[in-house]
Amino acid sequence: MKKQVGSVILKVVVLLGLYLVVFEGQVFIMSLNESYKKLLQNNVPVWLLINFSVMYLLLIALFGIRNRVSKKEKTTFFEEAGFRPISGRDLLLSLTIAISCAFVFIGLMKLPFLPQPALHQMQAYVDIFGQAELFIFTLIGVGLAGAFMEEIFFRGLVFNQLRKGLPFAAAYLIQAVIYAIFQPNLTITVYAFFLALIYGFLYTKTGSIWSTISIAVIVNVLIVSANEAGMIDRIAQGSLLGYVMLLIGLGGIVTGLILSAKRPEGQVQAAMEFTAKAKPYLVMVGRLVVFIAIYYAILQPLVYLWYNQLTKIDAIRPWLTDARNGNWGLVLNDFIAIPVYYFIMRRYQKRDLIQVCRFEKIPFRSVWQIALLSICMGLWVTSMVKIPAVSETFPQFEILFSSLIGGAPITFLIFLVVHSIYKEVLFRGLVFNELKSVLPLGFALAGNALVYSLLFFNLDPALTLYGGMGTVIFALIYYWYRSIWASIVAEIGLFATYYIARNLYSMFEIGFNMYFVILIAICSLAVPPLMYRLWKQSPSYEAKSAVTVSTSQLQAEAGGR
Repeated sequence: MKKQVGSVILKVVVLLGLYLVVFEGQVFIMSLNESYKKLLQNNVPVWLLINFSVMYLLLIALFGIRNRVSKKEKTTFFEEAGFRPISGRDLLLSLTIAISCAFVFIGLMKLPFLPQPALHQMQAYVDIFGQAELFIFTLIGVGLAGAFMEEIFFRGLVFNQLRKGLPFAAAYLIQAVIYAIFQPNLTITVYAFFLALIYGFLYTKTGSIWSTISIAVIVNVLIVSANEAGMIDRIAQGSLLGYVMLLIGLGGIVTGLILSAKRPEGQVQAAMEFTAKAKPYLVMVGRLVVFIAIYYAILQPLVYLWYNQLTKIDAIRPWLTDARNGNWGLVLNDFIAIPVYYFIMRRYQKRDLIQVCRFEKIPFRSVWQIALLSICMGLWVTSMVKIPAVSETFPQFEILFSSLIGGAPITFLIFLVVHSIYKEVLFRGLVFNELKSVLPLGFALAGNALVYSLLFFNLDPALTLYGGMGTVIFALIYYWYRSIWASIVAEIGLFATYYIARNLYSMFEIGFNMYFVILIAICSLAVPPLMYRLWKQSPSYEAKSAVTVSTSQLQAEAGGR
């Protein structure tokens, strides 16, 4: 018995040591590089994302080594952590408890009789972990990666190890204490202790780490989103709303725990059935997360390297800072990203990027019509932004176009071809295809537009509307023609039109006049019939028509007999 307890304690110590080594190692690396330190201090969620990604890889490697050298029963990292099916009922209860926990946290922040240091520590916790240059970093680093890895580590690994050698009550309390100790300040330590008790209870009852991961993700996302939107600040200290949120949250937690304790018969079978139904959606979400993570993992370090490191080199600084060469950074990103996507899909998903994206031939008659459509779209946009009211109200369009379609002709030409292929591979070949694999066409189009606007425009309302309309048109062309070349032609035609039109307007100093109104009207009238004609000529329409004709012939023949 003592040997078993000692073995369990040793394994827990190793896990906690690994946790400390990763975080302290990051601090040491930051101390060696001031620019890197400043970057992570301004983007705390990115700091978390890096730490947890490193820890995730180390844990997988650790389990792989252990399984190779151990003669005992082998378990994978995911089996040990408890990645088991979860029923729809348990998932719904987890979501209810998650929302309730977020309500309790915000309600506590508004209690007037709590000590001021405690209130300041709660607010500081939210502010620090929400500190990022882009809010998407907060959602990924704190909302997803942080919650995901914390639950795997503290519940899936530490708690599991403790239960193997200690009485359940001892293991249950110790895991809560350990989780609380690793928090940034005393107030959050107290809150985290009770949160860990909730997590440990649910993990034990459901037997699946998905129950606590779902809670942690929702809690973190709700709190940082409420803080980002200013909702927490708008709730007055000691207000009735704060008390109501606290009471609703406590009631929701108690109710959820009571219902979780009552396990209906057939729960395991229900969980298996739910998992089978949810699997395609989970696979889709997982792949989308991987694609988006690769996008940021390549782009952000390149941006940092380009503007913070390479510009310090005197020999190349003038070239790098010249606006005419700005697009070379994106070209470099594209050349790196596409092979990475190809390798990840080939190695881990057993799929071929070329086949998935459908690099298939398209008829020449369709090529020139797609090009004509994209030219009309480009002229419409460049004419609209010339309207004084539009340019003054939405200056972000000028900033966007200046950054993307500036530069010397040869630079822009290379950027036009390379970046158009990259964008279409990412957003149509990968993102849209994944969405369309499980969702109806309308939802896939909307999701494609949302992801595009999120990554490129950070959901800026005006740019999102502009990007969303273009995304829907390009995705439809891709869907109709079943070839990535169709949407690449549209992308090249659109941005080539932007470049030529804007340079002509600038060269001849053309201001807004009645001709732009006429051009807007002509393009508005031309786009719908061009889209209709492209649809009628597409392989998907012809295939559908052939099936309809064959069915009609069979019915006619059957009727004749």
